[in-house]
Amino acid sequence: MKHRQICNPKIGIVNPDGHAIGVDIGATSVRAAILSHGTTDGRPSVSVHGCGHVDLPPNAVLNGVVCDQNAVTAALRQMWSQNHFECRNVILGITNQQTVVRDLAMPKLPHEQLVKALPYQAREVVPLPLDQALIDWLPLGEADPTGMVPGLLIATPRQPVLTAVQAVEAAGLQVARVDLASFAALRAIADEKHGVEAVIDIGAHMTNIVIHRYGVPKVVRAVARGGQELTERVVDRVGLDLERAESAKRLQGLLATNRNFTDALNEGIRPLMAEIRGSIHYFGTTEDSAPVERLSLTGGGAALPGLADLLSEHLGLPANVIAPMQHVRNRLASKELQNEDAELSATAVSVGLAMGAAA
Repeated sequence: MKHRQICNPKIGIVNPDGHAIGVDIGATSVRAAILSHGTTDGRPSVSVHGCGHVDLPPNAVLNGVVCDQNAVTAALRQMWSQNHFECRNVILGITNQQTVVRDLAMPKLPHEQLVKALPYQAREVVPLPLDQALIDWLPLGEADPTGMVPGLLIATPRQPVLTAVQAVEAAGLQVARVDLASFAALRAIADEKHGVEAVIDIGAHMTNIVIHRYGVPKVVRAVARGGQELTERVVDRVGLDLERAESAKRLQGLLATNRNFTDALNEGIRPLMAEIRGSIHYFGTTEDSAPVERLSLTGGGAALPGLADLLSEHLGLPANVIAPMQHVRNRLASKELQNEDAELSATAVSVGLAMGAAA
């Protein structure tokens, strides 16, 4: 999603050294991935040139919304300093429960006319006051015989985006583009060999669900469910403090021998599982639906031991945790990624944002 309303078109999406930087502001940390685009065997490819992350204090970001701009700005400055990043133009990912993504065909028009026509089309399907929303349209093909171009209408609340952009710019960076975090995760995780795939990015507070068909998003949802909710259930039910509950969740998860512990996790997972099931059911009602072939999990919450098997059992689909850099050509050879911790400092969102610079 390219928010021309808030991004300076004079700022290059690709930095002068050829690198693109994706910045993901999550609930617990800020993360960045630096990629460059090229070709391998005649096909487009990307290589990694740096990645990093810095933790955020609690409640600095809630449900995708920056609540403490100073904390986010300080974390970004620290990440740039400690990783010796030199580039300043970034692509910023945003997520919000109120974001709307809908199929919308538009007439083939010059860009200026399209911008003027879009609000009239959007007001019928966007449950937000248009003066409080950022609206964009993404074409998905060529015009049909009637002159209509298939595409996606995207609308999101304006103020949370402006707040995030201000926090980034206060760190001395320049926002060249704003993109949906869900689209970025899809870019990084989707497997072109699978016709219909559900990509599920599980964060601390928010989970993005995208069902795509050969890379074209068909269902896009952001739900306020995530790993933090599971930790809090363990605290309430088992009596562990927050730090110990989080550690036990990451190390043992659903494979733990403590019945109270696993019961607490299962109770917390059920609402998320219902959201995923509901999204798959909704996709099944669309006119061009086809069976979902698999679930691809990413994000910090996806690493919960036993989660992929549980989802597979209850939803009747293969489920796997996918590495955020699966499409990055040099990830195994790069000096930047010589250990697991370095690779984990990137996310599917930060990687997918940088990959989108070629779009």
